[in-house]
Amino acid sequence: MKNYALIAFASLLFFSCADQQDLTLFNTNKAIAQKVVESYTSPTNFEQFKSMLDEKIEHQSPMYGAGVVGYDQVLEQANYYMSNFSDVTFDDAVWLPGVNNETLKADGSVRVYGTWNGVSKATGKSFSVDSYHYFEIKDSKVMLSGDFFDATGMMMAVSADPEVEEAE
Repeated sequence: MKNYALIAFASLLFFSCADQQDLTLFNTNKAIAQKVVESYTSPTNFEQFKSMLDEKIEHQSPMYGAGVVGYDQVLEQANYYMSNFSDVTFDDAVWLPGVNNETLKADGSVRVYGTWNGVSKATGKSFSVDSYHYFEIKDSKVMLSGDFFDATGMMMAVSADPEVEEAE
């Protein structure tokens, strides 16, 4: 009976250890992705952000109808957000390893869920928007990325109140 218990324990130990994945590349890339996200928080750092992008980046934009954009459009969008909002934070971040779609094994990519908060410089109105972002990094540069959040709703939340005409 002792032998069966010993075999069962050894098998359990073997199979639980066999499924461990090497997350070294993920952890390296996570630090890069965290710096990219940090670039947007107050005080913003556009030059840091720009230095972390590959010039051949493909980015899934959160803007309605924009689709996948390239380097120049990524910089334009980043400059817009960094220039027009203050007190920006990224809260409740949950950083996770991305996986290969076929093998379902960690592939070094990074994804994150969190909540952006900030204030429009133009109107003084605040926003809070849940988001999802992904990053694929090669040679310490972001090659592929995407943002998913309600960009239109965010813009509506911080837009100026409509002018109300006074009744005569």
